[in-house]
Amino acid sequence: MESSAAASRGSPSPPVRDQAGRRRVWTLVHATCLLLALSAFAEEAQQVAVHLEIRDELTGSDLEVSIRRNASVGTKGIDFMDEVVDMESRRYPGVGVFVTSLCGVEAPKGAFWALSIDSERATKGISDLTINEPIRILWDLVEVDSEERPGGELVTES
Repeated sequence: MESSAAASRGSPSPPVRDQAGRRRVWTLVHATCLLLALSAFAEEAQQVAVHLEIRDELTGSDLEVSIRRNASVGTKGIDFMDEVVDMESRRYPGVGVFVTSLCGVEAPKGAFWALSIDSERATKGISDLTINEPIRILWDLVEVDSEERPGGELVTES
């Protein structure tokens, strides 16, 4: 009878078993918050620095872009580019993506957007690049000459 009277008065203290249940719930809530905080920290740790530069010293557009961003480890180079700058490209089966325009500057006839990775002419295209460590991506608008073809492949004369 006494407990029903306490319930009708607003029940000043819950039964002991409810307090133990509440402690378990709070323990679970705190553990969940801790796990979320640790996973956010782990995601932050999986970011790498990317320095993207785009230069056009060929057409007179005065285009010079320098962007520093973090990217998640495993990000595809083409996805990073799509996210960061205005880019137009063509996809060729068996070859990959060929960039035709960056930041509104289209490569004129006889020129192409040349890709360099960490100060070295790229041996693969941006669609084959996976960002796994800090990286410097450089695009230069250059003329096609007898020494080089788009994509950084050397021309060999027979």
